Amino acid sequence: MDEHMKRRLDKQRKLFTQLGINLDALTIHEKEFNVKLRGYDAEEVDTFLDTVIKDYERFYATIADLMDKWQEQQLELRDLKSETKAVVQAPVTVQQGIDPKELEEVISRLESNVRQLKDKLQHTESYL
Repeated sequence: MDEHMKRRLDKQRKLFTQLGINLDALTIHEKEFNVKLRGYDAEEVDTFLDTVIKDYERFYATIADLMDKWQEQQLELRDLKSETKAVVQAPVTVQQGIDPKELEEVISRLESNVRQLKDKLQHTESYL
């Protein structure tokens, strides 16, 4: 068995242990059965176990891929949360590039308009 395959199977074994899975591809491959007089055909058993090993490797690849994607999404979520926090904490003038003097003028005009509307509303109420 080459070094790359051994490392891959070791990673698989560690992940499966974390997930509570007892068997991994290497354990299945290395399993030996006792031969009895009326036992199973060894070749048929080996062929079946090879199929099981391929499925385990596919499961491992899928789980590893999903875990990688989950970690990427967690990092992205953390970045988005920190960006949102920065935007919420930033002053309005920095967020929108508004000049503070212009903002004060707009607020003054709005307050004036509100006062005028209140005055008009009071005059019209007497007619109602």
